[in-house]
Amino acid sequence: MNLSHLLKGGLFLTTLAYVIWGLTPLFYQHLRDVEAMEIFSIRVLFSVPLMVLLLLLSGTPVRIFKVLTQPRTFFWLFLSTACISTSWYLNTWGSINGQVLMVSLAYFLTPLISILIGVLYLRERLTLLQWVALVFCASGFLYACTSLDSFPWLAIGIAVAFGSYGVIKKQVRIDPLNGLSAETLLMVPFALFYLNGYMTEQSAWAAKEGGTHILLGLTAPIVLLPLGLFTVGVARLQNLSTIAVLQYIEPTLYFLLAVFVFGEAIDMNRMTTFMLVWIGFIAFSIDALRRVKQTRRSASPPPEPAAGGARRTGS
Repeated sequence: MNLSHLLKGGLFLTTLAYVIWGLTPLFYQHLRDVEAMEIFSIRVLFSVPLMVLLLLLSGTPVRIFKVLTQPRTFFWLFLSTACISTSWYLNTWGSINGQVLMVSLAYFLTPLISILIGVLYLRERLTLLQWVALVFCASGFLYACTSLDSFPWLAIGIAVAFGSYGVIKKQVRIDPLNGLSAETLLMVPFALFYLNGYMTEQSAWAAKEGGTHILLGLTAPIVLLPLGLFTVGVARLQNLSTIAVLQYIEPTLYFLLAVFVFGEAIDMNRMTTFMLVWIGFIAFSIDALRRVKQTRRSASPPPEPAAGGARRTGS
């Protein structure tokens, strides 16, 4: 399989997006002396021109202001903005405060939180494997709450925020780039409020250090570059069930970085928590792949009878 075939299929681009996202803690280690809220706020402001550029390069019609004037759409976008903002902030906080392992656990839990929200809010029915996945992940969560030194609020916060984000986005009929652009615009007032009201002369940006300015400016493309790769890659993927497996590249890389690069402690209690969640992840992935195969079988037309078979039927 040559490179052009990989690019055409979208698998390479989607995989690359998840790999870049999974390696972002390496970048944030250079911003450990900067407040997480300052990083978040500056990233929001630098994201605005980049989102405009992505819209132009992709040829996507700009529908941001139109959807923001629709009350129902604005309501759902406001909720999705609150969820993704919380997820972004907690992710950044964990990456610069030696909690990459808990961020990893959060993203392993996220798809299963989405399933649980779908059951409670959308009244969706679960398959047997989905129930198995939920039981094991819930067991991992309860074990973490009772065995770890402190309550895993970071992992639960990210998982609930990002899981809710996925469910809320289903309520809005808007393409991914316009949706994210609208959410970015909704974040801008809060970012400006923080930068104007809470940043002091001791802040990283006010210190006027050239290297720190460059790093802070790069926080936007570090997030949006893989987003662009992901958007293009997913559009070219013929088998969307692949995403159910590929999405775990990111937390797996987080886990490996936390243990082998950053030296975070991985004692028996934490390992047991991850083992329970991983079993749930495996059950979830098998179910996703199986359901896609069933959908393909039901969608494919029945084979046409052979000429001889047709004559026998008519006889």
